[in-house]
Amino acid sequence: MSGPLCWAAGARDANVVGVSGLERGLVMAEQVRAMSDLVREDAVHRDIYLDGDVFATEMERIFMHTWVYVGHESEIQEPGDYKTTTVGLTPVIVSRSRDGQIHVLVNRCRHRGATVCQWAKGNSSSFRCRFHGWTYDQSGELKGLAYPEGYDGLDKSKLGLYRAPVVASYRGLIFASFDEDVPPLGEHLGAAVEFIDKFLDHVPGHELYAIKDSHRLTFTANWKTQLENSLDGYHANFVHSSFLSLMQQRTSAPTQYTTGKWLTDSVALGNGHGMLDQRVAAGPSLRRRLDTLPGAPESGADLDQFFGIENAGTLYDATPGPGFNLAIFPNLALVGIHIREIHPVSVDQTEVVLRPMLAKGAPPALNNMRLRYHELFYGPAGFGQPDDLEMFERVRRGIEQGQDPWIRLDRGMHREEVVSGERRRGDITDETPQRGQYRHWRELMKEEA
Repeated sequence: MSGPLCWAAGARDANVVGVSGLERGLVMAEQVRAMSDLVREDAVHRDIYLDGDVFATEMERIFMHTWVYVGHESEIQEPGDYKTTTVGLTPVIVSRSRDGQIHVLVNRCRHRGATVCQWAKGNSSSFRCRFHGWTYDQSGELKGLAYPEGYDGLDKSKLGLYRAPVVASYRGLIFASFDEDVPPLGEHLGAAVEFIDKFLDHVPGHELYAIKDSHRLTFTANWKTQLENSLDGYHANFVHSSFLSLMQQRTSAPTQYTTGKWLTDSVALGNGHGMLDQRVAAGPSLRRRLDTLPGAPESGADLDQFFGIENAGTLYDATPGPGFNLAIFPNLALVGIHIREIHPVSVDQTEVVLRPMLAKGAPPALNNMRLRYHELFYGPAGFGQPDDLEMFERVRRGIEQGQDPWIRLDRGMHREEVVSGERRRGDITDETPQRGQYRHWRELMKEEA
């Protein structure tokens, strides 16, 4: 591929021709420099979505060297509970051992490399490789192998599953890193903590938990298109116009976003994180959508009597979620009432996992309403998310061709406010959060591994 990544081919050739280690290092330094040059303040180069060398470098320099979201503690609540997921392209098992500790284990047998766990979730006292019978406990320790007499002096204590050396949680959100020197999780989350707290506390008096079932979606485009779109307030009136028209018919009220300086915000929070605030622009319409769902109380109904609790109106109002989207770089978004995991598969293949969160101790009827509300827009049968996936694939097809390789992200630059440091603020339709995401992307792609 022509363009800035001519350095990438040179890096591959350096390994073949047999140049010195110093020369290889210089070539690789130029490759990293060229990749960081793919991001300008007002635009990104199409190669960040299309080039396999960029993707491979992202998997190493970003996903192996920063904090990556791997699950919620409520998914692995009991000893022996586990879920399988990925950190970049690395398959991992997130497990809770008998002592209550959480481990992130590489799903790869230390013998011949087969995956040792095939299921998305479950409970087990061990993980056994079905290829040759090597067996590991919940913490990844090798506990047994078939026909051990065939080995001379094998030390099982050194042959446990590889694991992420650093695992930490913030309010139940579990993150892992394969870099022992990664900054503390609190430093990574930074200003996003304020909105994580607001999201997790949006149902008064009730803790949120993630259900173990999920929607799993795949699309033929780069993973960053989903990260960007989680904070895109510009597209809704166009991409989702049919849904908004339907809601307007059902509720007899306008549902389009209203724009205007600081009426609602889009915010870059630093470290690639961002927030899209819909509470003023769409908040009332989000609440009205509840009344259109099957099983919803009739207009004017006594909500306390309907749900069988006091102050049911407060909980019912909170059912649509906190009214803002939050994205945590590189692979997590909190949107509506769900946790959104973004999983790169290849340069043009992505899997997205949506896991709704319910309110612990709330009446089942209220939690059922939360699920019905989520399904209205999200998932493969929702009115909204399939629209987004179609647009992601149209973008991929479009940018493969054409003379201009730059993708514009300049909306709202003239009115963007610097709040403090990397925290910047724009209108809800501005591309302020996306510019923040790519400033951080550029820095991570420049750094030495």
